[in-house]
Amino acid sequence: MRPQLHSSALRLFTPIEADLLAVEERIERVTDIEPPILRDALRHVMLAPGKRIRPALTIACGRLFRDATASLHSMAAAVEYLHTATLIHDDVVDQPSLRRGAPALYSLVGNSVALLAGDYLFAQAAATASETNNLRIMRLFAESVMTLCAGQIDECARIGDERQEIDRDSYYRTIDAKTAALFVLACHAGAILGEASLAQTEALRRYGRLLGLAFQIVDDVLDLVGDESAMGKPVGSDLRQGLVTLPVIYLRDEIAEDLLRQAFSDDGAKEQAIEQIADRARESNAVRRAYAEARHLCDEAAAELEALPKGSHRELLWELTRTVIDRPS
Repeated sequence: MRPQLHSSALRLFTPIEADLLAVEERIERVTDIEPPILRDALRHVMLAPGKRIRPALTIACGRLFRDATASLHSMAAAVEYLHTATLIHDDVVDQPSLRRGAPALYSLVGNSVALLAGDYLFAQAAATASETNNLRIMRLFAESVMTLCAGQIDECARIGDERQEIDRDSYYRTIDAKTAALFVLACHAGAILGEASLAQTEALRRYGRLLGLAFQIVDDVLDLVGDESAMGKPVGSDLRQGLVTLPVIYLRDEIAEDLLRQAFSDDGAKEQAIEQIADRARESNAVRRAYAEARHLCDEAAAELEALPKGSHRELLWELTRTVIDRPS
């Protein structure tokens, strides 16, 4: 069995392919559970091909300093369980029709079962992280879950005009909590298990945060102007869910306010407005500004690697700073 990864990720992660295979085997085993409805739900969300960026970060950051251990594999799997649990819960809140080109879990099993499946994965993530027998890891894991939940609550608490008029600082606060926190967890945990120095650990924390912020910005740009077949979801999905992202914040300077309001309406003008906004965005300065910010964040992330041990694992982390910007979906 080979890791369930996109082909581009397989090429990038060649230095840690054996480690990712061990993690993938753990992920497959965790889906072999009763009752059947939970087993099917977990297989639907866990065994679909994905990028596995977060577990790859955990492994690469650990292997910068020492050979891989069972604890490193456990933590990498825990990070992926946690990530998947957050996606399940996000989909219950936002109600998109698709996730990675397949039906979102809630649409197959209902909100209640999907929520409980997400809860199960949260618990599985904690149990798997505990296999490291490391109190620093467990505290870090708990703090990361609290940050993720607080970020989701902060976003959900915005209603009406507050959602439409979100500013850049509020947007960054949200993605710092909802996306970058998981990248930080992956990198920080890898550094702890690799027995990195305090300075090296802090460098990897900063790297993870910067990479996570850039990753989400590019995700949000692609949601607006990307290729639907590559993304596995319709263009403009964030707007349909009432979410204003960085490219839309910048696009507000270039489009009529009424057009954005129509995209948030519940009448027949909604879909047409979203299509018009996406068309305008493709040729806009807003998309260029958002990409420029993501590139700057990636450049800062790459700079954090300079003081870390040279070799294939540092090169992998550096390549990720380029891949985040250039990925097709």
